[in-house]
Amino acid sequence: MNPQTNPLMDARLDIIRNPHLQGFRSLDGKSSYAIGDWFEGDPASRREGCPTSLAATYSQLPASLPAIVGPMLTYGDWLPYKNFPSLGEGGTPLVALANLAKVLDVGSVLLKREAANPTGSHKDRMTPLVVARAIDVGARGLVCASSGNAAVSLAAYSAAAGVPCVVITTPSITDAYRHFLDRADAEIIVVSSPRERWDLMAKMVPDGWYPVTNYAIPAVGSNPWGVQGYKTVAYELWQQAGPLDAIVVPCSRGDLLWGIAEGYSDLQRSGLVTRSPALYAVEPFPRLSLVLTGRASVTSEFAGTTGQFSLGGDTVTDQAVRAVRNSRGIAVCVSDSAAIDAQKLAARHGVDLELGSAATLSAVATLREKGLLDEKSMLAVLGTAASPREPADALPPLQVHSRDEGRQPFAG
Repeated sequence: MNPQTNPLMDARLDIIRNPHLQGFRSLDGKSSYAIGDWFEGDPASRREGCPTSLAATYSQLPASLPAIVGPMLTYGDWLPYKNFPSLGEGGTPLVALANLAKVLDVGSVLLKREAANPTGSHKDRMTPLVVARAIDVGARGLVCASSGNAAVSLAAYSAAAGVPCVVITTPSITDAYRHFLDRADAEIIVVSSPRERWDLMAKMVPDGWYPVTNYAIPAVGSNPWGVQGYKTVAYELWQQAGPLDAIVVPCSRGDLLWGIAEGYSDLQRSGLVTRSPALYAVEPFPRLSLVLTGRASVTSEFAGTTGQFSLGGDTVTDQAVRAVRNSRGIAVCVSDSAAIDAQKLAARHGVDLELGSAATLSAVATLREKGLLDEKSMLAVLGTAASPREPADALPPLQVHSRDEGRQPFAG
Protein backbone atom coordinates (compact mmCIF):
# COMPACT_ATOMS: atom_id res chain seq x y z
CA MET A 1 0.00 0.00 0.00
CA ASN A 2 1.33 3.45 -0.89
CA PRO A 3 1.78 5.47 2.35
CA GLN A 4 1.04 8.67 0.45
CA THR A 5 -2.52 7.48 -0.23
CA ASN A 6 -3.19 6.01 3.21
CA PRO A 7 -4.77 8.48 5.70
CA LEU A 8 -3.87 6.18 8.60
CA MET A 9 -0.19 6.98 8.10
CA ASP A 10 -0.77 10.61 9.12
CA ALA A 11 -1.98 9.54 12.57
CA ARG A 12 0.89 7.18 13.32
CA LEU A 13 2.93 9.80 15.19
CA ASP A 14 0.32 9.78 17.97
CA ILE A 15 0.62 6.02 18.55
CA ILE A 16 3.06 4.70 21.16
CA ARG A 17 3.20 0.97 21.79
CA ASN A 18 3.89 -0.27 25.31
CA PRO A 19 7.56 -1.35 25.32
CA HIS A 20 6.72 -4.12 27.80
CA LEU A 21 4.28 -5.80 25.41
CA GLN A 22 5.79 -9.21 24.65
CA GLY A 23 3.19 -10.91 22.51
CA PHE A 24 -0.03 -12.86 22.93
CA ARG A 25 -1.04 -16.11 24.61
CA SER A 26 -4.02 -18.33 23.96
CA LEU A 27 -6.58 -18.29 26.74
CA ASP A 28 -6.17 -22.04 27.21
CA GLY A 29 -2.50 -21.44 28.05
CA LYS A 30 -1.21 -23.85 25.41
CA SER A 31 0.22 -21.43 22.84
CA SER A 32 2.28 -18.24 22.79
CA TYR A 33 2.83 -15.89 19.88
CA ALA A 34 4.88 -12.86 18.96
CA ILE A 35 3.20 -9.47 18.59
CA GLY A 36 0.75 -9.73 15.72
CA ASP A 37 -2.90 -10.00 14.73
CA TRP A 38 -5.13 -13.05 15.18
CA PHE A 39 -8.58 -11.98 14.11
CA GLU A 40 -10.04 -15.49 14.31
CA GLY A 41 -8.51 -16.40 17.65
CA ASP A 42 -5.81 -18.90 18.48
CA PRO A 43 -4.92 -20.92 15.36
CA ALA A 44 -3.93 -24.03 17.33
CA SER A 45 -7.13 -24.30 19.38
CA ARG A 46 -9.24 -23.61 16.29
CA ARG A 47 -7.58 -26.53 14.50
CA GLU A 48 -8.38 -28.72 17.51
CA GLY A 49 -12.06 -27.74 17.41
CA CYS A 50 -11.99 -25.77 20.68
CA PRO A 51 -11.54 -22.17 19.48
CA THR A 52 -10.43 -19.54 21.95
CA SER A 53 -9.12 -16.00 21.80
CA LEU A 54 -5.79 -14.52 22.83
CA ALA A 55 -4.64 -12.08 25.49
CA ALA A 56 -1.65 -9.77 25.52
CA THR A 57 1.40 -10.67 27.60
CA TYR A 58 3.79 -8.15 29.16
CA SER A 59 7.37 -8.48 30.39
CA GLN A 60 6.34 -6.53 33.46
CA LEU A 61 3.31 -4.75 34.86
CA PRO A 62 3.35 -1.59 36.97
CA ALA A 63 3.75 -1.99 40.72
CA SER A 64 0.89 0.40 41.42
CA LEU A 65 -2.14 1.99 39.84
CA PRO A 66 -2.30 5.72 39.09
CA ALA A 67 -2.91 7.92 42.11
CA ILE A 68 -6.40 8.85 40.95
CA VAL A 69 -9.01 7.40 38.62
CA GLY A 70 -8.68 9.06 35.25
CA PRO A 71 -9.29 8.61 31.52
CA MET A 72 -8.11 5.39 29.91
CA LEU A 73 -4.86 7.03 28.79
CA THR A 74 -3.97 7.17 32.49
CA TYR A 75 -3.56 3.38 32.41
CA GLY A 76 -1.34 3.22 29.32
CA ASP A 77 1.38 1.28 31.17
CA TRP A 78 -1.14 -1.56 31.64
CA LEU A 79 -2.27 -1.62 28.00
CA PRO A 80 -0.74 -2.63 24.65
CA TYR A 81 -0.51 1.04 23.65
CA LYS A 82 0.64 3.78 26.00
CA ASN A 83 -0.76 6.44 23.70
CA PHE A 84 -3.69 6.07 21.34
CA PRO A 85 -6.49 8.15 19.80
CA SER A 86 -8.63 9.26 22.72
CA LEU A 87 -11.88 11.10 23.26
CA GLY A 88 -11.56 11.02 27.05
CA GLU A 89 -13.01 7.54 27.55
CA GLY A 90 -12.78 5.77 30.89
CA GLY A 91 -12.76 7.16 34.40
CA THR A 92 -16.52 6.64 34.57
CA PRO A 93 -18.49 7.26 37.78
CA LEU A 94 -19.24 4.55 40.30
CA VAL A 95 -22.59 5.45 41.81
CA ALA A 96 -23.72 4.04 45.15
CA LEU A 97 -27.44 3.17 45.02
CA ALA A 98 -28.12 2.77 48.72
CA ASN A 99 -31.91 2.63 48.52
CA LEU A 100 -31.78 0.10 45.71
CA ALA A 101 -29.44 -2.04 47.81
CA LYS A 102 -32.10 -2.07 50.53
CA VAL A 103 -34.76 -3.14 48.04
CA LEU A 104 -32.55 -5.97 46.77
CA ASP A 105 -31.43 -6.86 50.33
CA VAL A 106 -27.69 -6.73 49.68
CA GLY A 107 -24.90 -4.77 51.32
CA SER A 108 -24.30 -2.35 48.46
CA VAL A 109 -25.16 -1.84 44.81
CA LEU A 110 -22.53 0.20 42.99
CA LEU A 111 -23.40 1.18 39.43
CA LYS A 112 -20.45 1.54 37.05
CA ARG A 113 -22.00 4.10 34.73
CA GLU A 114 -20.43 3.38 31.35
CA ALA A 115 -22.98 5.61 29.63
CA ALA A 116 -20.67 8.45 30.71
CA ASN A 117 -18.17 7.42 28.01
CA PRO A 118 -17.85 9.70 24.95
CA THR A 119 -20.37 7.89 22.74
CA GLY A 120 -22.46 6.57 25.59
CA SER A 121 -21.28 2.99 26.12
CA HIS A 122 -18.49 0.74 27.33
CA LYS A 123 -17.48 0.11 23.71
CA ASP A 124 -15.43 3.31 23.93
CA ARG A 125 -12.86 1.40 25.99
CA MET A 126 -12.27 -1.12 23.19
CA THR A 127 -12.38 1.06 20.09
CA PRO A 128 -9.39 3.38 20.64
CA LEU A 129 -6.94 0.49 21.01
CA VAL A 130 -8.20 -1.15 17.82
CA VAL A 131 -7.96 2.17 16.00
CA ALA A 132 -4.40 2.50 17.32
CA ARG A 133 -3.49 -0.94 16.03
CA ALA A 134 -5.03 -0.27 12.62
CA ILE A 135 -2.99 2.92 12.36
CA ASP A 136 0.14 1.14 13.59
CA VAL A 137 -0.03 -1.54 10.89
CA GLY A 138 -1.13 0.81 8.12
CA ALA A 139 -4.49 -0.82 7.50
CA ARG A 140 -6.80 0.41 4.78
CA GLY A 141 -9.46 1.29 7.32
CA LEU A 142 -11.60 -0.26 10.04
CA VAL A 143 -14.69 -2.44 9.83
CA CYS A 144 -17.18 -3.73 12.38
CA ALA A 145 -20.36 -5.78 12.39
CA SER A 146 -22.81 -3.96 14.61
CA SER A 147 -26.31 -2.54 14.77
CA GLY A 148 -25.67 -0.67 17.99
CA ASN A 149 -23.10 0.76 20.36
CA ALA A 150 -19.98 -0.64 18.68
CA ALA A 151 -20.99 0.99 15.40
CA VAL A 152 -21.39 4.43 16.96
CA SER A 153 -18.14 4.09 18.88
CA LEU A 154 -16.16 3.08 15.80
CA ALA A 155 -17.67 5.87 13.72
CA ALA A 156 -16.73 8.46 16.34
CA TYR A 157 -13.17 7.32 16.94
CA SER A 158 -12.48 6.79 13.25
CA ALA A 159 -13.74 10.27 12.48
CA ALA A 160 -11.61 11.77 15.26
CA ALA A 161 -8.51 9.96 13.97
CA GLY A 162 -9.31 10.81 10.36
CA VAL A 163 -9.40 7.21 9.16
CA PRO A 164 -12.03 5.38 7.06
CA CYS A 165 -14.52 3.03 8.67
CA VAL A 166 -17.21 0.68 7.45
CA VAL A 167 -20.16 -0.45 9.56
CA ILE A 168 -21.89 -3.63 8.41
CA THR A 169 -25.37 -3.72 9.87
CA THR A 170 -28.89 -5.04 9.37
CA PRO A 171 -32.21 -3.26 8.74
CA SER A 172 -32.91 -3.47 12.49
CA ILE A 173 -30.52 -0.61 13.25
CA THR A 174 -32.41 2.25 14.89
CA ASP A 175 -32.69 5.75 13.49
CA ALA A 176 -30.77 7.14 16.46
CA TYR A 177 -27.72 5.09 15.50
CA ARG A 178 -28.13 5.77 11.79
CA HIS A 179 -28.22 9.52 12.29
CA PHE A 180 -24.86 9.52 14.04
CA LEU A 181 -23.23 7.18 11.55
CA ASP A 182 -24.33 9.49 8.75
CA ARG A 183 -23.06 12.58 10.54
CA ALA A 184 -19.70 10.91 11.24
CA ASP A 185 -19.38 9.97 7.55
CA ALA A 186 -19.14 6.23 8.24
CA GLU A 187 -19.81 3.96 5.29
CA ILE A 188 -22.87 1.81 6.07
CA ILE A 189 -23.43 -1.55 4.42
CA VAL A 190 -26.77 -3.22 5.13
CA VAL A 191 -27.20 -6.99 4.90
CA SER A 192 -30.22 -9.11 5.70
CA SER A 193 -29.01 -11.05 8.76
CA PRO A 194 -26.45 -10.87 11.57
CA ARG A 195 -24.54 -13.88 10.22
CA GLU A 196 -24.21 -12.22 6.80
CA ARG A 197 -22.38 -9.37 8.53
CA TRP A 198 -19.65 -11.80 9.56
CA ASP A 199 -19.47 -13.35 6.10
CA LEU A 200 -18.89 -9.94 4.54
CA MET A 201 -16.29 -8.98 7.13
CA ALA A 202 -14.41 -12.20 6.39
CA LYS A 203 -14.17 -11.08 2.75
CA MET A 204 -13.07 -7.53 3.61
CA VAL A 205 -10.28 -8.38 6.05
CA PRO A 206 -7.93 -9.87 3.41
CA ASP A 207 -8.39 -6.64 1.45
CA GLY A 208 -6.81 -4.61 4.25
CA TRP A 209 -9.81 -3.66 6.37
CA TYR A 210 -8.96 -4.02 10.04
CA PRO A 211 -11.69 -5.80 12.07
CA VAL A 212 -12.98 -4.48 15.36
CA THR A 213 -15.63 -7.06 16.19
CA ASN A 214 -15.89 -10.82 15.85
CA TYR A 215 -16.47 -12.42 12.46
CA ALA A 216 -15.09 -15.89 13.21
CA ILE A 217 -17.39 -18.92 13.17
CA PRO A 218 -17.39 -20.41 15.80
CA ALA A 219 -17.10 -17.08 17.58
CA VAL A 220 -14.11 -16.14 19.73
CA GLY A 221 -14.88 -12.51 20.58
CA SER A 222 -13.78 -9.11 19.38
CA ASN A 223 -10.29 -8.00 18.39
CA PRO A 224 -7.91 -8.98 21.25
CA TRP A 225 -6.08 -5.65 21.05
CA GLY A 226 -9.35 -3.89 21.80
CA VAL A 227 -10.56 -6.26 24.51
CA GLN A 228 -7.48 -5.21 26.51
CA GLY A 229 -9.20 -1.87 27.02
CA TYR A 230 -11.89 -3.47 29.15
CA LYS A 231 -9.25 -4.31 31.77
CA THR A 232 -9.45 -0.69 32.85
CA VAL A 233 -12.93 -1.31 34.28
CA ALA A 234 -11.33 -3.63 36.84
CA TYR A 235 -8.59 -1.13 37.67
CA GLU A 236 -11.11 1.64 38.22
CA LEU A 237 -13.41 -0.53 40.31
CA TRP A 238 -10.52 -1.43 42.59
CA GLN A 239 -9.57 2.22 42.99
CA GLN A 240 -13.14 3.40 43.49
CA ALA A 241 -14.52 0.64 45.70
CA GLY A 242 -11.72 -1.57 46.98
CA PRO A 243 -12.54 -5.26 47.46
CA LEU A 244 -15.86 -6.39 45.98
CA ASP A 245 -17.69 -9.66 46.47
CA ALA A 246 -19.27 -9.74 43.03
CA ILE A 247 -19.59 -7.94 39.71
CA VAL A 248 -22.70 -8.44 37.57
CA VAL A 249 -22.06 -7.98 33.85
CA PRO A 250 -24.37 -7.98 30.80
CA CYS A 251 -23.06 -10.59 28.38
CA SER A 252 -23.34 -11.44 24.70
CA ARG A 253 -19.97 -12.85 23.60
CA GLY A 254 -18.16 -11.86 26.76
CA ASP A 255 -15.63 -9.23 25.64
CA LEU A 256 -16.34 -6.99 28.64
CA LEU A 257 -16.63 -9.97 30.96
CA TRP A 258 -13.24 -11.35 29.94
CA GLY A 259 -11.61 -7.91 30.03
CA ILE A 260 -12.72 -7.37 33.63
CA ALA A 261 -11.46 -10.83 34.58
CA GLU A 262 -8.11 -10.14 32.92
CA GLY A 263 -7.87 -6.79 34.66
CA TYR A 264 -8.23 -8.42 38.06
CA SER A 265 -5.67 -11.04 37.03
CA ASP A 266 -3.27 -8.19 36.27
CA LEU A 267 -3.89 -6.73 39.71
CA GLN A 268 -3.17 -10.11 41.28
CA ARG A 269 0.03 -10.54 39.26
CA SER A 270 1.15 -7.10 40.45
CA GLY A 271 0.42 -8.03 44.05
CA LEU A 272 -2.24 -5.37 44.47
CA VAL A 273 -5.13 -7.74 45.21
CA THR A 274 -5.25 -11.22 46.67
CA ARG A 275 -8.52 -12.38 45.13
CA SER A 276 -10.90 -11.46 42.35
CA PRO A 277 -14.63 -10.93 42.83
CA ALA A 278 -17.09 -13.47 41.47
CA LEU A 279 -18.23 -12.53 37.98
CA TYR A 280 -21.89 -13.13 37.16
CA ALA A 281 -22.87 -13.00 33.50
CA VAL A 282 -26.36 -11.85 32.54
CA GLU A 283 -27.94 -13.19 29.36
CA PRO A 284 -31.47 -12.94 27.88
CA PHE A 285 -31.92 -16.65 27.16
CA PRO A 286 -29.89 -19.80 27.90
CA ARG A 287 -26.53 -19.83 26.12
CA LEU A 288 -23.57 -19.46 28.44
CA SER A 289 -25.55 -21.05 31.26
CA LEU A 290 -25.97 -24.19 29.14
CA VAL A 291 -22.25 -24.41 28.43
CA LEU A 292 -21.29 -23.84 32.06
CA THR A 293 -23.60 -26.65 33.18
CA GLY A 294 -22.38 -29.09 30.53
CA ARG A 295 -25.57 -29.07 28.46
CA ALA A 296 -23.96 -27.51 25.38
CA SER A 297 -20.50 -26.83 23.99
CA VAL A 298 -18.80 -23.54 23.26
CA THR A 299 -19.22 -24.22 19.54
CA SER A 300 -22.99 -24.78 19.77
CA GLU A 301 -25.53 -22.37 18.32
CA PHE A 302 -28.37 -21.18 20.52
CA ALA A 303 -31.88 -20.35 19.39
CA GLY A 304 -33.58 -17.38 20.97
CA THR A 305 -34.78 -13.85 20.40
CA THR A 306 -34.75 -10.89 22.74
CA GLY A 307 -35.64 -7.24 23.07
CA GLN A 308 -32.38 -6.79 24.97
CA PHE A 309 -30.74 -5.91 21.69
CA SER A 310 -27.23 -5.37 23.08
CA LEU A 311 -27.22 -8.93 24.43
CA GLY A 312 -28.52 -10.74 21.35
CA GLY A 313 -26.75 -13.44 19.38
CA ASP A 314 -26.72 -17.19 18.97
CA THR A 315 -23.12 -17.91 20.02
CA VAL A 316 -20.98 -18.34 23.13
CA THR A 317 -17.25 -17.79 23.46
CA ASP A 318 -14.56 -19.59 25.41
CA GLN A 319 -13.48 -16.27 26.94
CA ALA A 320 -16.90 -15.87 28.57
CA VAL A 321 -16.82 -19.41 29.91
CA ARG A 322 -13.36 -18.94 31.42
CA ALA A 323 -14.15 -15.55 32.95
CA VAL A 324 -17.18 -16.89 34.81
CA ARG A 325 -15.78 -20.29 35.74
CA ASN A 326 -12.40 -19.00 36.94
CA SER A 327 -14.09 -16.43 39.18
CA ARG A 328 -16.52 -18.92 40.75
CA GLY A 329 -19.49 -17.21 39.12
CA ILE A 330 -22.50 -18.37 37.13
CA ALA A 331 -24.61 -17.12 34.24
CA VAL A 332 -28.10 -15.81 35.01
CA CYS A 333 -30.91 -15.70 32.44
CA VAL A 334 -33.16 -12.64 32.62
CA SER A 335 -36.28 -12.55 30.46
CA ASP A 336 -37.33 -9.44 28.58
CA SER A 337 -40.29 -8.93 30.90
CA ALA A 338 -38.04 -9.14 33.96
CA ALA A 339 -35.59 -6.73 32.34
CA ILE A 340 -38.41 -4.25 31.65
CA ASP A 341 -39.44 -4.41 35.30
CA ALA A 342 -35.81 -3.87 36.33
CA GLN A 343 -35.52 -0.91 33.98
CA LYS A 344 -38.52 0.68 35.71
CA LEU A 345 -37.00 -0.11 39.11
CA ALA A 346 -33.77 1.60 38.08
CA ALA A 347 -35.65 4.66 36.84
CA ARG A 348 -37.49 4.94 40.16
CA HIS A 349 -34.06 5.19 41.77
CA GLY A 350 -32.87 7.88 39.38
CA VAL A 351 -30.96 5.69 36.95
CA ASP A 352 -31.53 5.36 33.21
CA LEU A 353 -30.30 2.04 31.80
CA GLU A 354 -30.75 0.33 28.48
CA LEU A 355 -32.69 -2.90 28.79
CA GLY A 356 -29.70 -5.25 28.76
CA SER A 357 -27.98 -3.24 31.48
CA ALA A 358 -31.13 -3.07 33.60
CA ALA A 359 -31.23 -6.86 33.46
CA THR A 360 -28.30 -6.89 35.88
CA LEU A 361 -30.63 -5.72 38.65
CA SER A 362 -33.01 -8.59 38.01
CA ALA A 363 -30.01 -10.90 38.09
CA VAL A 364 -29.02 -9.53 41.50
CA ALA A 365 -32.46 -10.47 42.83
CA THR A 366 -32.07 -13.98 41.39
CA LEU A 367 -28.59 -14.38 42.89
CA ARG A 368 -29.94 -13.25 46.26
CA GLU A 369 -32.75 -15.82 46.06
CA LYS A 370 -30.22 -18.54 45.22
CA GLY A 371 -28.11 -17.62 48.24
CA LEU A 372 -25.12 -16.60 46.11
CA LEU A 373 -25.42 -13.08 47.51
CA ASP A 374 -26.43 -12.12 51.04
CA GLU A 375 -27.38 -9.03 52.99
CA LYS A 376 -23.71 -8.07 53.38
CA SER A 377 -22.58 -8.60 49.78
CA MET A 378 -20.71 -5.68 48.24
CA LEU A 379 -21.30 -5.72 44.51
CA ALA A 380 -20.98 -3.68 41.35
CA VAL A 381 -23.28 -3.81 38.35
CA LEU A 382 -22.18 -2.70 34.90
CA GLY A 383 -24.47 -0.14 33.32
CA THR A 384 -23.04 -0.46 29.84
CA ALA A 385 -25.34 2.14 28.22
CA ALA A 386 -28.47 4.21 28.78
CA SER A 387 -31.83 3.84 27.08
CA PRO A 388 -32.26 6.67 24.53
CA ARG A 389 -30.91 4.77 21.50
CA GLU A 390 -32.57 1.43 22.13
CA PRO A 391 -35.56 0.29 20.05
CA ALA A 392 -38.87 1.18 21.68
CA ASP A 393 -42.55 0.76 20.95
CA ALA A 394 -44.21 4.00 19.88
CA LEU A 395 -45.99 5.81 22.68
CA PRO A 396 -49.51 7.17 22.13
CA PRO A 397 -49.70 10.84 21.09
CA LEU A 398 -49.62 13.32 23.95
CA GLN A 399 -52.86 15.15 24.68
CA VAL A 400 -52.88 18.83 25.58
CA HIS A 401 -54.54 19.56 28.92
CA SER A 402 -54.26 22.07 31.73
CA ARG A 403 -52.04 21.34 34.67
CA ASP A 404 -55.01 20.93 37.01
CA GLU A 405 -57.07 18.70 34.72
CA GLY A 406 -57.53 15.30 36.24
CA ARG A 407 -54.96 15.94 38.98
CA GLN A 408 -55.24 16.02 42.73
CA PRO A 409 -53.99 19.16 44.52
CA PHE A 410 -50.33 18.95 45.52
CA ALA A 411 -50.18 18.33 49.24
CA GLY A 412 -46.43 18.23 49.77
